[in-house]
Amino acid sequence: MNATLSLRHTRPSHGSNRWRPTLFPRNRAADDMPVSLLPTDELKAATLPLLSRSTFASCVLWILVFSIGIGVTSAMKAPLEERTIVIVPYRSLTAPPPLTQKEAPPQIAVAPAATSPTVGIAVPVPDAEAPADQTIASQSEIASLTPGPPTDGVAGEQIVVAPPEVEELPKFGDFVYVEELPEAVTRVQPAYPEVAREANLEGTVLVQALVGKDGRVRDIRVVQSIPMLDEAAVAAVKKWVFKPALSQNRPVAVWVAIPVRFQLQTTR
Repeated sequence: MNATLSLRHTRPSHGSNRWRPTLFPRNRAADDMPVSLLPTDELKAATLPLLSRSTFASCVLWILVFSIGIGVTSAMKAPLEERTIVIVPYRSLTAPPPLTQKEAPPQIAVAPAATSPTVGIAVPVPDAEAPADQTIASQSEIASLTPGPPTDGVAGEQIVVAPPEVEELPKFGDFVYVEELPEAVTRVQPAYPEVAREANLEGTVLVQALVGKDGRVRDIRVVQSIPMLDEAAVAAVKKWVFKPALSQNRPVAVWVAIPVRFQLQTTR
């Protein structure tokens, strides 16, 4: 007889999930045929809970590993706290104060109370009056009683005050170094001569004006002349007022060129 006993797991009929081994007769001729110990549906039902648990456990494990990695990376990137360590030699250390010693609290100086100022009472006094026989000296009497200016030791010699120095003006054509040129503050328009107006004469008269330290025009020279218009140009420029030129932050006198334009106004 070619039949042998085969050990298999069978499910009980009461619906329990526990399997029990059972001996069944087996044919040797069918050894080469694949035999499924468990049905496919039952195998899936048995492995599905285990697969879900393993998947959940692996996800939790990966999340835990990822969180630990982020924490370690953040800790490595955080700046290190600098600490200053002072090493004191043993000989320089002093004994700690005793616990039983009680130091007196520091005394705080308290300012004395300020006294209120005394209020005075106004007392009327009589008005001061000049004596009736007193007279006021005149200017001549005061001058006679006032001593004159001191002398240099020579009797009768008086001190004479020197007149102010005359401003030195540059000559026409002289070069004067300036840091700031004069600026016209007041400009006066020239009066158009009637002869030139009737002759329909127009043009520009170029004059050189000497501007003093006070900004006034001291001298004028005609450089580019128009005979009928020169006198009117010179009369107008003489009334101009300038901000004086500066050299080393001091006003200086300097020659400046001023063009005076004469132009007729045409009526339409």
